[in-house]
Amino acid sequence: MARWASGERTVQFLVDRNRLESFEADDLGGLAEALIGRAVPRVETTATAALAGGDIDSAFIAAYDGYRMAAEALLARQALRAIGGDGSHMAVEDAVSAQFGAAIPAFTKPTFERLRRSRHAAQYFDPSTAPLIESDAAGCLSTI
Repeated sequence: MARWASGERTVQFLVDRNRLESFEADDLGGLAEALIGRAVPRVETTATAALAGGDIDSAFIAAYDGYRMAAEALLARQALRAIGGDGSHMAVEDAVSAQFGAAIPAFTKPTFERLRRSRHAAQYFDPSTAPLIESDAAGCLSTI
């Protein structure tokens, strides 16, 4: 995978601001596959079961986690990762949407941001936001 073929300025900005970092690994492809391997059961088992059981927030959160892990796999393939802590999900969103949003519609900035914000509201209860409904969780699952 060519590094930063698209979105180079965004990625460099995130690296310069210590939101993303480079790392070394012998097998970047294997690392990306491992991340996808972790994402699959999060979606196929956890999110699906939660939705079937009527736990909409947990279904959405698990589906988003799988979605984010897939995005992180794209970064890992380039030897990049978000620096943990506040804003790490947003750094993944910014880097992946800048680089892959045009080629992968599920990773466009508006889609990623909507899913990330909805996940945040579900994970950290916010009474000022509308509660998620079954179609929200199902929609997140179908995005993946």
